[in-house]
Amino acid sequence: MLKILKSVMMIGVVAAVALGVTGAYFSDTEKSTGNTLTAGVVDIVVDDENPWTATGKFVLDDMKPSYTKYISFKVRNIVESNPINLWKHIHITDQSDGYITEPECIEGNGTWNGTTGICTSSDNCCTGNYSPRNNLAAYTLYDLYVCRPTSNNDCKTNSDGSPDMNTGWTGIITEDQYVRLDNVNSAWIYLGELGKGETMIVLQSYHLSSWPDAPEPEVTNWAQGDKMTFDIELMATQLNAPGPKGYQTTLILDNKEGTAYNPTPDDGIGATMTYKTSGDVFNYSLTGTVKNASTEYCLIYYADPFPGDGTDHSTGALIGKATSGSDKSISIANTTVELGTDLPNSKDQNYPAGAKVWLIPCNHYSTTTLGAQGKMTAWDPDEYLFEMQFITYDDTNN
Repeated sequence: MLKILKSVMMIGVVAAVALGVTGAYFSDTEKSTGNTLTAGVVDIVVDDENPWTATGKFVLDDMKPSYTKYISFKVRNIVESNPINLWKHIHITDQSDGYITEPECIEGNGTWNGTTGICTSSDNCCTGNYSPRNNLAAYTLYDLYVCRPTSNNDCKTNSDGSPDMNTGWTGIITEDQYVRLDNVNSAWIYLGELGKGETMIVLQSYHLSSWPDAPEPEVTNWAQGDKMTFDIELMATQLNAPGPKGYQTTLILDNKEGTAYNPTPDDGIGATMTYKTSGDVFNYSLTGTVKNASTEYCLIYYADPFPGDGTDHSTGALIGKATSGSDKSISIANTTVELGTDLPNSKDQNYPAGAKVWLIPCNHYSTTTLGAQGKMTAWDPDEYLFEMQFITYDDTNN
């Protein structure tokens, strides 16, 4: 028994030694200390101000039919900043009669009671059936140019303030596009990329005239003394960011009178579309009232020029469709559609300012397939609801 016990003890010692041997290993330890993570910088300076305090800086006074006035500002991406994408946004805050004159009162079917040359609506100098018309934005054509001063780009302007196109200017929105100020109201417009320490000059023109197809050659006396106020906003984003998009916003659609495309006021006809400005599919809802009961209507992306399929007939699309009720109401609830394109498409004559969205009878459009390319097959604007401003949409799958 003692021999057996000694044998067992010996086996245990051997096992312990064996375990000690198999648990040995080589090692080396290195350590990095004092590591940091620092957030990057995105910051711009406008006209050597940061923040930009340009309240009331731009005053386009004494505008007359066919007058064009220019405003400009300089944007600099600070040296410490990352490269950026730069966006610009105009928001019309108010349009009003301002001062009323006797010719304006008479053109508006009013009775002039004033004893001086001008007055305000509170003075009751224009009474009777006077109908004010406060829509300068629809009669202001808008151009937009950018230039980066370099050794090869002087960014010069002509004596009238217009850009000298031989000195480095790039047209974002040009005169031949006939973009109205109300078209770009509340639409973010991409200006370009700026590297560290780089500068961009932004030049805008405001041309008081009539829409080219309007019955009058110019705005007339209804515009005398009228006033419009607007804000200008800039946004800088890092290069891989989606920009000032990704949120839900609203588009108003309305019927318009005559070839001047002035909104028809207070007739109960119109629609509101809410939509998300980026995503892998276009997400929207629409409610409103149309002219015809029990009629199938199509919500379309209309890409200029006519018939709405772009400069090379490759774009435009059917966004949605619905049938109006017996009370002429129309509704499309929270719906998605794969458009396969940003809005606007680069082949749209309005690119990059924004896209037009119309609501029309479906028998005036070439397709009934959602998301498919289409074009106008008829023209009866009295039956349509038109966008009150351009929209932009970033198709994140495209």
